Amino acid sequence: MRSNHAGETGAVWIYRGALLALWSPKIRRMAKNHIQSEKRHLVVMDQLVPVESRCRLLMIWKILGAGLGFLSTLFGYKTFCSTISAVESFVEEHYNEQIEFLNDHEGYSDLQLVLKRCCAEEVHHRNDAESGLSGQRGILDKIWVSLVENGSVAAVSIAKII
Repeated sequence: MRSNHAGETGAVWIYRGALLALWSPKIRRMAKNHIQSEKRHLVVMDQLVPVESRCRLLMIWKILGAGLGFLSTLFGYKTFCSTISAVESFVEEHYNEQIEFLNDHEGYSDLQLVLKRCCAEEVHHRNDAESGLSGQRGILDKIWVSLVENGSVAAVSIAKII
């Protein structure tokens, strides 16, 4: 759950960074829509993860999240959509692993429902972002998506232990 809290913190800040894209109404509209559910997810995780159990690197996740959100907007709407698609695809997989784990353990049905709801909203964000993508993705986009995916994997791995 510590990684979920850290991830939702990062997600809020990705969208805060994207909101700095004053030149793109499409990016700002998507960021404004998505940040609302990410803030709700963070409130839920705030309730589930005691302060003393939270990742000690939250300030770093905020900075990296804002940087990722803003940087992706500099390359335009499609790059922003690729970024959100990559992040949310990873988050969907991460939540689904936890949901599957809870299937094998009794007494966690309420937590499982919370995770399923959060996951469904993340899938909606991914689908929304993917609707902004068209045609084949170029090599630079594939490299960017790979960096975002690997960064997400690393962030979760770190958040689980620190």
